[in-house]
Amino acid sequence: MRPAARVGGVVVKRILITGAGGFIGDALTRRIVALRDSGAMVFDELTLLDRQLPSSTNQAETGIDRIEGDIRDAAVLQAAVSHRPDLVFHLAGITSRMAEQDFRLGMEVNVDAGKRLLEMLHNNGNVPTVVFTSSIGVFGTPLPAHIDDETPQHPMLSYGAAKKMVEVLLADVSRRGWVHGLSIRLPGVVARPLQVGGALSSFASELIRVPAAGGHFTCPVSEQGTMWFLSLEASVTSLLHAATVARSVLPAHRALTLPALRASVSQVVDALVARFGEDLRSRIRYAPDAALEAQFAKWPPLSTELADGLGFRHDGDVATMVARALRAD
Repeated sequence: MRPAARVGGVVVKRILITGAGGFIGDALTRRIVALRDSGAMVFDELTLLDRQLPSSTNQAETGIDRIEGDIRDAAVLQAAVSHRPDLVFHLAGITSRMAEQDFRLGMEVNVDAGKRLLEMLHNNGNVPTVVFTSSIGVFGTPLPAHIDDETPQHPMLSYGAAKKMVEVLLADVSRRGWVHGLSIRLPGVVARPLQVGGALSSFASELIRVPAAGGHFTCPVSEQGTMWFLSLEASVTSLLHAATVARSVLPAHRALTLPALRASVSQVVDALVARFGEDLRSRIRYAPDAALEAQFAKWPPLSTELADGLGFRHDGDVATMVARALRAD
């Protein structure tokens, strides 16, 4: 008999992924389906929700329910939770750039929809596990000299503020026994597909993707700029691991900053040069934007004792991170 999916000792039968069509959501979906197909995971139903879902999962595939619609639409969200999921990955959201440009849209998608989701899950009458993708955007500038599990969060962008709001709400409804929630703060996840109007931090992915593909890249931060990186592969592994963490070992605030690989732009470039040759270095020029660098490329050393102790891991080294970033999950 194949092993059943378990979360905190409870057998999982129905899984919901919001934002399933996004960069991380699609990779998570494919990983879960692969685990099922290999016999490593058993569940009855997987529901995918997004405005548009990729064709990577077959519409007619047994046990997969695809719902295309706006998460702000209460009827769409109700359809997604109607099967009473016992494990929810809440990934849906809009980017930092969009949230900064359109405050109302950011609040509706990144806060209000999350609140409505938690209320609907509570109304179902069961107590599902909810894994929420928060962000290191909850830490605002100026950044301290070191960040650890005790560092206060003072977000300075609307995106980070929205993530912090949902963190607090998820902890409160977990305290009430509505759900078993865990917010995991993702660092820069690489390498995202190239797109116009992406996240403000998308240059970290472009730094890897564009030169690797033979293109020229103008980096908006200096060679000395430091960032926290996590490959898509490691991010999906962290999400799945988050679903298995026993509720009894979680802090009351139910939020963890994930282990991340702190690396400078020059270290990333060196890793790319080691893979593709010295000519790559000549295809990168630097035009630092002081405001962008202050917000996204001055990340200090990081300690994540809580997450480390619960078994979360980053990619290990820059070369591995870059290699993983350049291959599909």
